[in-house]
Formats: sequence, C-alpha cells, structure tokens
Amino acid sequence: VVHDFEDGVDFSVWSGGEGGILTYDEASGTLTETNLERDWQGFRLDFTKFTMDCPITQDATYLVTIRLKIEDPTLADGDISLCESTNNCPRLGRSIIKEAGQSGASNDKINLLPSSIGRNNEWFTFATEWTWDQSDLVNTVGQVFYLENFAPGQIIHMDEFQFELPSPKSYAPVLDPCNELVVNGDAENADGRGWHHYPMWSGRTYNFIPTILEETVDGAVNKYWHIENRIWIGDSLRFHVNHQCFMLGSTYTISLRARFAGKTHPVTYWFEIKGDTATEGYKYNKPLYCPQQSAADGWVTCSGDFVVDENYEFTSSPEIILVTQDEDGSTGYVDWDFDDVSIKFKSGPAAGLEVDKSDAARWGVNSDVHITSNTLHGEDAQDGRVKGVSQKDNGNVVIELENPITPVFSEQETPGYGVEIAVTSRNIKIIGEDDGTYNGGYLQVFHTPGVAQVIEGVEFFNMGQTSRKNRFAIQLLYNGNVEGTSISRNSIRQSNMRCISVDGTANATIASNVGAGITGHCFYFDRVSADNMVIDNLASNLNNRINSGNRIDGYDDHYADGFAIWSPFNHFIGNVAAGGHARGFRYYLDSKTLGEDLIRVGGTLRVSPIGTFKDNKAHSNFRQGFHLGDLEQFFQFRDPENVPVFENLSAYRNREQGIYAYNCVYCKFNGGFLSDNQKGIEIRRSDGITLQDFVIQGQTELFKNYVNDNNSHKLCGHSSWTFEGIHMMGTLWRLGDQDPGFGLRVKNVVLSGFDKEKEYYDSCPSTEPIGLSADTHYGAHFDYKTSFENVTVDDGRGIILDGCRASSYGYPDIVINDIDGSLDPDMSASSGALVSDQTYMTGLFGDNCKSTAGCMSYCAGVCLGMFTLFTERFGTENYKLKVTDTASGLSIDIPGNVRTYNERWNTYAYDGQRTFAASLPAGNYTAEFVDEFGNSVWPTYAEEQWAQAADCSGGVSIGDVTFIKPALDAATECADMIRNGDSANRTEVTPWLHTKWYGEIVNELKPGEGIDGGNAIAMDRTYHWTGIAQNLNSMCTDAVGGQFYEFNAWMQMTDADGNPATNVDPNKEWWRNMSPILTINDRQYRDASTKEYLYTAEHRDLAAVVRPYSTNEWARVHGIFKMMSGSSRVWIELERAPDNVKFILDSASLTPLTCSRDNLVRNGNLETNDSLYWDTYGGDLVLEVLHGAGPNGGHALRSSSRNWYDRTQSQALNIDCVNAGDRIAFSAKIKTSTSCNIYSWDVNQRCNDLQLFTKKGNVHEYHRAGYITADTPDVDGWHHVHGIHVHSENGEKPDLARIYFPDANHNWDVYTADVKAYVLEQNCQALVMNPDMEEKDLYWTYTDKDRSKVKVITGSGGSGHALRVYDRDHSWRGLRQVLDPRCFVVGEEFTISAKFRLTDESLAGVTCDPNYQYNAYSGAQCPSVVIYGKKCASGDIYQQFWNAISDKTWDAEGWNNYEASFAVNSELAACKSVEVYIHQVNVNWNIEVDDVQISELTTLSPTLTPTGVPTEFVEEATVSPTKAPTAMPTLSTVMACPPNGENIELPAGPVMLERSSTLCIITKADVDSNGTKTEIAPVARSSNGGDWEKHAGEFAEALLYGKNFGDYDQ
Repeated sequence: VVHDFEDGVDFSVWSGGEGGILTYDEASGTLTETNLERDWQGFRLDFTKFTMDCPITQDATYLVTIRLKIEDPTLADGDISLCESTNNCPRLGRSIIKEAGQSGASNDKINLLPSSIGRNNEWFTFATEWTWDQSDLVNTVGQVFYLENFAPGQIIHMDEFQFELPSPKSYAPVLDPCNELVVNGDAENADGRGWHHYPMWSGRTYNFIPTILEETVDGAVNKYWHIENRIWIGDSLRFHVNHQCFMLGSTYTISLRARFAGKTHPVTYWFEIKGDTATEGYKYNKPLYCPQQSAADGWVTCSGDFVVDENYEFTSSPEIILVTQDEDGSTGYVDWDFDDVSIKFKSGPAAGLEVDKSDAARWGVNSDVHITSNTLHGEDAQDGRVKGVSQKDNGNVVIELENPITPVFSEQETPGYGVEIAVTSRNIKIIGEDDGTYNGGYLQVFHTPGVAQVIEGVEFFNMGQTSRKNRFAIQLLYNGNVEGTSISRNSIRQSNMRCISVDGTANATIASNVGAGITGHCFYFDRVSADNMVIDNLASNLNNRINSGNRIDGYDDHYADGFAIWSPFNHFIGNVAAGGHARGFRYYLDSKTLGEDLIRVGGTLRVSPIGTFKDNKAHSNFRQGFHLGDLEQFFQFRDPENVPVFENLSAYRNREQGIYAYNCVYCKFNGGFLSDNQKGIEIRRSDGITLQDFVIQGQTELFKNYVNDNNSHKLCGHSSWTFEGIHMMGTLWRLGDQDPGFGLRVKNVVLSGFDKEKEYYDSCPSTEPIGLSADTHYGAHFDYKTSFENVTVDDGRGIILDGCRASSYGYPDIVINDIDGSLDPDMSASSGALVSDQTYMTGLFGDNCKSTAGCMSYCAGVCLGMFTLFTERFGTENYKLKVTDTASGLSIDIPGNVRTYNERWNTYAYDGQRTFAASLPAGNYTAEFVDEFGNSVWPTYAEEQWAQAADCSGGVSIGDVTFIKPALDAATECADMIRNGDSANRTEVTPWLHTKWYGEIVNELKPGEGIDGGNAIAMDRTYHWTGIAQNLNSMCTDAVGGQFYEFNAWMQMTDADGNPATNVDPNKEWWRNMSPILTINDRQYRDASTKEYLYTAEHRDLAAVVRPYSTNEWARVHGIFKMMSGSSRVWIELERAPDNVKFILDSASLTPLTCSRDNLVRNGNLETNDSLYWDTYGGDLVLEVLHGAGPNGGHALRSSSRNWYDRTQSQALNIDCVNAGDRIAFSAKIKTSTSCNIYSWDVNQRCNDLQLFTKKGNVHEYHRAGYITADTPDVDGWHHVHGIHVHSENGEKPDLARIYFPDANHNWDVYTADVKAYVLEQNCQALVMNPDMEEKDLYWTYTDKDRSKVKVITGSGGSGHALRVYDRDHSWRGLRQVLDPRCFVVGEEFTISAKFRLTDESLAGVTCDPNYQYNAYSGAQCPSVVIYGKKCASGDIYQQFWNAISDKTWDAEGWNNYEASFAVNSELAACKSVEVYIHQVNVNWNIEVDDVQISELTTLSPTLTPTGVPTEFVEEATVSPTKAPTAMPTLSTVMACPPNGENIELPAGPVMLERSSTLCIITKADVDSNGTKTEIAPVARSSNGGDWEKHAGEFAEALLYGKNFGDYDQ
C-alpha cells in the first residue's frame, strides 16, 4: 500500500472513525481529520481487499511508514506537543477480524514515542514494524489499521502512508554482501519512502526508536540518524551484520560521524560487536574507541581498522551497538546523532610471505613454518604449511602457504620490529606419543662430564611431560664442563614441558633453535649453569597450561618465560623471545646458589658478574619483554666499569614493560629500541642506572590500527595503567652506605609518540614521555638524582614529565639536571635544570626560569645539588625551611612534605617524617626553620642528608649552607625530655610514635585508665620488636650529650582481650623478648664529611622492669644511661615484651641524674622496697627483693637461677663526678645460699668479689674493686666485701659504668645488702684508711687470695679490732691497702707507724730478730712496711722500710711498735698506683696488725696528675703468680681477615679482630658428623675500615646470645 494522496483519496478504505470528518486538500496532497472528540477517533484504513489481492506472508516483517502532522489549536506552532509534555501519545493499531464464531481476533497497538513525535503543527514520521503469525491469517475476514488516542479538538494531517515488505535497500547487495556490512548507515536510502528506520532497531522500544532526520548544510540536504530519550550507556543505533563475512585474518575499517546535544559534559564512546562465537563463548568485541568530544564540536569523525580473529567467529549475525562512557544517571544521557556509519572491507588474509633471506629458498613444499605474534599476545602467533616457494628478481623469496594467514607487520613496514618466520620442519623427527595426558617423550643428557654432545637439525614434537621434574623436551642435566657440545638448529614444537633446559652444565653452544607452542619456560638456565653460548634462538607462543597449583615444587614454569635465566654466568646474543606467557627474558639472581635437587651449594649470585647480553629482542610478551632483576655485581667490585651491561636491546609490542629493571645496581643499558609497550622501560627500586643511545616510541599508528579489535589486545589494558616511555623512580630505595647513591643518567635518547592521548589512549589515565613511579618511600619528595644529556623529547603538548601527576605521587620538588640544555623548550640554553614549577624551586633564580607544560619549569644555566632535612612530623605542620642566598639576599620558604596514608603510617617511627628538601646551585646560604609567623623554631630534630654531587658542575655542596637554630635554655627546656609524659594533662597521643609496620590500630588515648586516673596511652602490638616510641629534642641531646639521664615510666601489659598478660618475665635477658626494655635509637653518619648516609645504632636494655613485678599491678620501667651526643636524631622505644602483649603507658619522664661523690650507689640498702636502680648482669637471673632477710632484719637483694659465674645483680653508676686519680671506696654485705670459700679461686667454692666495669669509647676496663678479706662474717652470715679503686683516665666519665658481684658458683643464689660507693677525698696527712681496724677489715685486703687468710681479732689495747694474717704459704703473703698516689710528690716526707705481733699456728707468741733485716722464706726477720709503686714510669717500685724505732727489742707476747720514715723520690712519684704492703715474714708465723698509719711530715705543692693508666683487667699483678682467672684478657695479637674468597676459623675464647678495609663477615655454622659446615648464617661484619657490628636482623642477634663487640685502641 502506497498512499501519498497526490491523486486523491480512496474513501472506500479510508475513514475517520465514528464522528471524525475527513477532508482532502488537493493542493497539498494531504488528508485531514477534524471533529475529534473521542480518544478512539482517528484515521482508519481498511486494507482487507489489499490482503486478498496480495496475501500477507506469514512471519515476514512488514513496514508501516506514516508521515503525520498534529495541529493543536491550544498550542502555538512549534510548541512541544501534548505527547511529549504528558507522555500520553497517539498509537497505531491493527485490528484482525475473524469469521463469525471463530476465535483469534486481535487488536495490536504500537505507541508513538515522545522522542519521535514532531512539534505542534510540524511533520514527523511514525515508523513501525508488523508481523503476522499463522493464527493471524486463518479465518480472517477483515483487517484495519487505525490511529487513535488524540486529544479532543486536535486536527490531524496525513501526507503519506506506506505498507510494504522491506526492499533490497534494507539488505546488503547480493553480489557483494561483505564489502559494506552496514546497511543504510548514512540514512540516505531507507524504505518507507526514505523515512523508515529498518533495519536499524532499538533495544528499548518503549523509550526510543531510531529516527531519520534531515538538515540542510551549505545548500545540500543531509539525512542522519537521531536517538533521544536514552536511559543507559548502550542506548544507541543498533543493527546486525552478516557474520559469514568475518573471515579470519581479514581487515575491516570502521568509521562514522557523531554529534550530541542535550548536555554540556564531554562524552566518549566505543563501537561494540557482540554475539555468540563458536569457540570463545559470548564475546563483546570493541574494535573502535572514539575520542572524547563535546556538544560544541558538532560532527566528529571516528575511524579505525580491526583484524578479524577467533573472537569474531560468530555463529549468527552479531549485534552492533555504540556504548558511551562518561555518562550515568547523575550526569544524564545525551541525545545522539549518527551518520555515515560504515564497516567496510579493507583487505583479506595473507596468502603468503615475502622473505628477504636466501635460506628460505631451500625450504621445501609441505614444510611447516611458524610466524611469531604481531600483537601484544604470543598466542596470536600463526602456523602454516608451505605450498610453494619462488624467488623474485630482487633476490627475495615468496613463500606461498596452503591456507591464508592474518596479515603481519613486515620489516619493510616496521623496520627493526617486524615478525619472525621460521621453518619448523626437520628431516629428523622425534615425536612423543600423544596419549592425551600431556606426557610425551623427553631427551636427557645426564651426568656426562667432559663428553661433547651434538644434537643438531632435529624436530622434536610433543616432547616433555607437563609439571614433571627433569622431564623436559631437551635437557642437559648436571654434566659439568661439556666443551664442544652443540645443541643447534633444532625445532621444538608443541612441547609439554620446556624447550631446552640447561642444569649444572657449562661450555655448551645453544644456537639457532626454534621453540613454538611451549608449556613452561622455553629456554631455562639453572643457578649453576655457566659459560654457555646462547645465540640466535627463538622462543614463541608459550602457553599457560601450568599454574601455581600444578607447577613443579621449587620451580616457576607457571610464568612461562621465553628465556628463564637463574645464573649470571651465561652469554646471550641475538636471541628473540616472542610470546612469553609472562616475560620474554627474565634474569632472576638468587640470594643463594642451589645445585642439584635444589640443595644449597653456595652463597648469593647477585653480586656475580653477568655474561654478555646483547642484540636480543623481545616482543608480544604478556608482561615484560626483559625482566632484569637483582643485579648487584657492583657490590663485589665497586668499579663503575665492572657492572652489568645490556647492549642493543629491542623490545616492542609487549603488554606491560619493554624493559623492567628491578633492584639493578649500577646497570648500564647501552643502545636499544623500544616501541609499542605500555612502558618503554620501567626502573624500579634500582640505583645507579645509565640509559644511553636509545630510541623510545609510544604506540605507533600502524600498530594501533592493527590491534584495535578488543580491549584485551590493546595497550592500557587497565584504566590505572599509565603509558610512558621512561618510568623512573622518584626516590632512592637503596639507602645503604655501599649503594651507588645516584638514580638515573640518560644520554643520547629520543622519545616520541607519547602525545596522542586523545587519539590513541582514551583509557589511559596519562600518557607521558617520562613518568614517575607512585612507589615512594618515607622521604615524601624527589631525591632520585637524575641527569639528562642530549635527550630529545618530541611531544606536541610540550610535556616532558607531568609534574602535576608526579606531585600527587609525593614528588613536589622534581629536579632533573640538563647537562647540555637539550630539554630547554626554547633550545637556547647550554645547560640548565627541569624542576617542578614551584616558587620554592625557582625563586632564587630570577628570570632564568620559565614555566613549561605539565607543571614544570626550565631554569637555564643552573646546576642543582640537593640536601634534605628529615624532621618530626608533629607540630611542624606550618613550618617552612627558609633558605637565603647570602650573596643576593633572596630567600625561599620551602614547605615540608609528608606521606599520609593512615594513622599507623603517620606515627611510624621509621617512615612518618616530614621532609624539607632544597635544590640549589653552588653558593653560600643560610637555612633556618620558621613558623607561620616567621619566628625561628626547631622541629624536634633535623637529620641533614646530602645527595651525591650533581652530574653537572656547580651544585650546592656540604659546607655551603649554614644552619641557624633558635636559642635554647637547656636547664629548663631539657629538664624533662619526654613530651606528653604525664597523664594528668594528656589529651592526645602525639608525639608518641610506634615501631609497628603492620595493622591499622596503633597508639590510642585511654581516658581514665592512667595509674592515677589520668589518661593513658595504649598500644596494640603483635610482634616483640615493636613498641611505643618518642623522638627527643636534638638541641637538648646536643646540649646535654654526655650527661646522665634517668628514665621512668609506668606500664601495664595485657593480652589481646585486655586481661593482664601472664607471659611477661622481667628476669629473662632482653633478647629473649619476655619483658619491656628501653631502647635508644641513635642516628649517626657513616661518614660525617659527606653526610650521605645515616645509620641507626640501637642501644638496648637501658631501662627494664623494676622488681617485684606483678601482672595485676602497674610495672615501673626504670634505668639510667648517658645521653648520646653528636646524633642527628635520638629516639627512645619501649619494646621487647612477648608477641601479642599490648602496652598501656603512663607517667613517663626522662630527667637529668646528678652524680654524687658521696653516694655513687643508689638504693644500696633497698630503701625503696624494690629493685629500683638495680638490674642483672647477663643471664636469665631471677632478681628478688627479700624483706627482713638482710643484715639486722633489713632488706636483701637476691639473684638466683644464675647460669654463669659472673651473672649477678648489678647497678649502672653515674660516676661522671669522679676524676681520674680519685679513689672510690666500695663496700657491701654479701652471702651465698651455700657457704663459700673466700680464699679459693675454685669456681665451685669461691666467694663473690665486687667488680667495676667501665666502657669509654672503644676501651673496656674490668676492675676487681672489692674483696671479702676476713673470714669473720657477721653473726647472721653476712660477709663484708670492700675495696679501694683508683680511678683511671680511661674510666673517667665513661659511657657506661656498672658494678656487679661475680665469681660464686653459678648454682648458688647470691644475696647483697648495704651496698655503698663513695669517693675518698684526698687526705695526704693520713694516707691509710681504717688504720685502727675499728671498721674491722674495711679497705684492707690480702696480698694473694688463695695463699693466706685474714681474721678480725681483738685490738692491741684489749679492745677494738686488729687483723691477723694466717695460714700463709709464703713469706710474701700479708696485708695491703691502696693508697692515694696523688700524695706522693717528690721530696714529700712521710712517717710510718704501726703495731705488730707474731704468733705461731697455736697462736702462741714468737720472737723475731729486729736486727735481721733481710727477707727470708723462713727467716727471723721482724715485720716491715713496704711502699709498693705500680705502673711506674721506670717499672714497679718496691721500697721496704724496716723498723727504725730506737728500742729494737721484740715482745713475743705483746704488741710491738713500729716506726719508719721516708722521702718520696722521683721514681715513686711517677707511679700511677701506690699500695702499702705488710708481709715478708717467716712463712710459718701469723702476722697480727693494728694502728697502721702513714702520716705526712711536710706539705709540698703537688705535681701534675700522672698520665692515665693502661687498661686493667681483673686485678693488678703480684710479684709471685696468682691463680686468678681473667674475665676478658688483654690480647696483643690481631687476627686479620682472610684473602678474598677464603675463610679462617675463629678459635674459642676472646679474639682481637682487625677492621676490614673491604668487607669481612663472621658466620656461624653447624658441623655435621662428616665435618661439613651446614646452616651457615651471618653474624657480624666490618667494611671500609669500620667497626665490627652485628649483622642486621633478629636471627643474628640471637646467634650472639646477647654478646657485644668490644673495640680496642690500636
């Protein structure tokens, strides 16, 4: 039916419904209906007779097209119709009338959509589609189309009515159906007299129908497709195409024009072809992404090619839609216009290849060939069979294939990165049986050392056994040196497990082999393979049949790399990796060497030199082309020339990085080509990288067009992936003092093609020639020292690096020194620097800086060096570092930067710092911290760290900057160095930090839970090495460094549920991690002259839990220590409680501790009722305060569970007020659980002594400062230990002084009480202390511990006390006392007085001969007095004085007076130590002594104090040998480190080790029954002349069992 009303109206079929009046306007050829009063009125067409003349075809689609105009008298012309405004629209109905009595009559209706109707009194098209099924056609006597649902009073006009089957215009041409797949894509040739939308359709017919509209442009009428009333991103023009046209390998061009209206926001869209496929399931292919466009852009053309692959093998006609981005319900949906929509055939698959190698001329017909992948995926490789070979006049060979292949890139199109073609057929074939289990055959050369193997020209098919160890296609297995071996020109196809695996084999040649369709790695080289030449091999199309679940234990074939390289010792030249399931080439150098069966046979491989690596190519790998990791060769040789070098690398069309360098130290990349990778080269956690002579391209247009088929085959496969040429670091991850210390040097590099983000990379967040890693560290700023030279960046946007994006990563202060000015956008500078466009970066350079694209600035003529100040985070939020150029007076205010992730990070002691970094040229500057008001401030501490000198000439260097600090009143500001320590005023947890790197819950305020009801701080812990910490003010530590401080804190320890922890034991040594201790972390420079590297020295166990400890009560953590000086940063930490023990902290303080000469020992009689100031000296001792168990019912301190003789209670002393030469008197009361022998050295019997240990710098001294002299204990069994110690120069103001009570049997408990230490002030009038023995044996001791005995007896007057020396084994044995050597001045005269008595073993008096004045073993000599000078300038001085009294008679039964005098000579005056001896009496007699004194006769001016005494160990030497053991003997022989590569075994006991000028390591090993060392672990090291220090880590700590290294003066 075609009614255009040009020739009138057939009123026999047209009516207007009951009451509707039809009129015909001949002039306009239109039919009009008026008098519409009911909604069922409207045009009606009775087409019954038409269907009789031309019967309806069942199930066929019929088109009804009506041109209408609705005239509403209530509206003005052009107004929105009632249909649009009310959504109550007219509809077209179809009435089917059945014979009388027959069922099946129907009334079907299709609504006119508001999106399709015209404005008031304007023409529009109403297009619908209709079908009739069988029931519609049987017993039908009438059919009517009718229009209805008009508003009363409206007038309707009809210009055309057409009812038809779709014509050929709605189908592709029969003779050429695949040339253009879109029918009527330009809307110019539609059915329905040019207005019907068929075959386009809508997926949401209740919202919209595609509508054809027209416009006049430049006088020409143009029709186009219009879509409106969209509610989803996929609401668009839809149509189907002929799926049989999608032949594999064919290329189609998609193009269309589009515009939109209705919204202001820009929109992007993609072209989607979707449907069921034969092998890939339902596929959503996206062959075309169109760039973002705006409404103002008008018509925008989008086009691109795609290649048909298996994703387009549809089983039926696929659906085509256009899907928008950047739209949702919140933004609203735009109205689209489309025109010239086309999918046009471009080219078919290739019938063959033209090869420019003459070798191909010898390829035979029916040979199989392999063509490597042309895309990002190795699986797109193709196989073919040769149908014919012919040679062209130009020498090239044409290979005709039996079946066409997908076109590929040739060298002619893409010089340097075309695909490879290889013949895979060989005349010798080895084929594994195919039983469907992926277990074929395998060829293994096994343990044949010295035998040359030749395997050449063989085709291996279906070899190898999946996931089975040593069942590989070809394997050289632990053959050792096989020089002359050749594994060459073989073909390995469809291998079930690897291509060629080289394990434990050396000196083989592996050349020109082809591996294709491989499971697992293709070419594999284990850790002990060496000196193999790997040349011109091809690895292609590796699959993912192995996963992490079915891989061989200990191996990683699930990654399926083309070349898996675990050994540094092989050589790789001219190889191609095309299609690794993970990587093309992967170096992974292990920290240990594993041999056969993965048994460890050596140390790290990372520092070993690598072999030659050059001219290798990698493309079409799923991840990286080259993965080069853990290359630390530099650390072995420290030679910038003897480093890993990679030459002439080519990497292209890899899905992720072309080159991925991870932990590469001082690696050089010399020459290369990178193209069409997600990132050209990514440098990650590497230091000292050189990149030179490279061409780096972005995605080329040719490749973009080729792969534009679906998202998985495109670059930017994830929306988070940036597209970059060089992806570099912004921070130095390697921060050790042995690291190179510079980041990146780029020279002779060209970057291009990274500026088409709108055209190519709509899904990428950014596209940049150079990008920075978001993988930042605590520095929170750019410190990766970088220089460029002769670098060309071709970018239409002018962007070299996007500083805005980099700043969001934590790099607000980028500096790239430009050696030759090649980065200058004006090309006028001879040198300069590219920096972040910030005033604090450019403010000192005036007009030399100009802003460039990407938030950067180029500063001409400057060379910038860098230093960084790391400060406390808290309280510094508004601080600036004010840097002033003293020459120009210009200043910049540098803000601090921090990394903010979460509360755990922000309060992390190691990383949560604020950084202030300055990049400056050479000059003179001042730097000062100021607050927001400009006041001088201090940020608690400031670690000053300098980068290495800039690669250019003239950067700022150490010494150029003067740092200004505010004034400090140490007496008040440093009186308590703990901040926020008192719970009473605590409202927050800062500035308390923590040392836990895990979890989210850190320090929390606990209101009301403090010890006195204040606010405590709780810390959630999991691991024992974590704790709560706080930085100390470094201005204070500088001011009071070297002074003693006392730490106090109250703590509770709980379990995870808040219950008191039951596993805390303060009696265990700190390294057993059973109780909290105080650790001070002291940050020091490895080399203060460069300030490049800071290390942390940990001083542990400076405070511990005071006993008694109760789980239900607050524990006091207490200790004293000397404050560190010269530190950049000092921070305290409470740590080492057991795992999962939580802390609650309160009332912490750190206050000065004064030294009292009268009271050096604190809490000596336990007056605090606890062990305050006391702790243990090593070992897992139990320390207890026993109330009422001390002398006279007082308190005693007991140590039990002693595991060594010197493990006892101990106290650290502040003896800084004691000067060299001062005498310290020590006394204590002591007893043991089992009676001891005070005169024995036998470890099972002896009693305790009192020992003083001092450490000053590298000098350690052990002094036996007190003895039990008399065998006369108190009535309650307490012995008196006492002595006088002359303080040495090395012990003056020591870093540590400690007393303890060693020597008793370790199975006995040791009790102490009434411990005292005080300075004996100089008194030269009376040299002898306790001369009348009223204090019993105080200050007196024996000459030799185990050669005589001493007893307290009644004094000479029948009262008081005297001393008897008895049981003597030599005439030498007697008494002695330490005198004050300062009193012995040349010319000074002294008198000696004493009273003596001699008895035999029955205590009967004996008679000596006063005139017998020489020493004899059993002679008759009477007692004499000896002044014994030790450590004298001319050797020991022994001056014996016989009794000079006038009455020389001897009273055998009474006391005999003694007198003598002497003058001090120069020899005695030069002695460091002077003692008085009373001995040299007949060995068989007892010596009884009382009232001994040495009195001054004259008073002379003292001489200068003698020089310091040498280090003393244990006790001073005696004339005759003693049996006393030494605790730490002096060593005179220094053991040097062995030559490189050798080792020596350390002997048992103390040893003196030379510092190493290179690197020397102590290891500890188990030795098995065969003498083989196993389980070797590092313990300590010395390097570059530095001190010996413990190896890092908990395990090394444990291996030393708490021992420390002592340092000896040279």
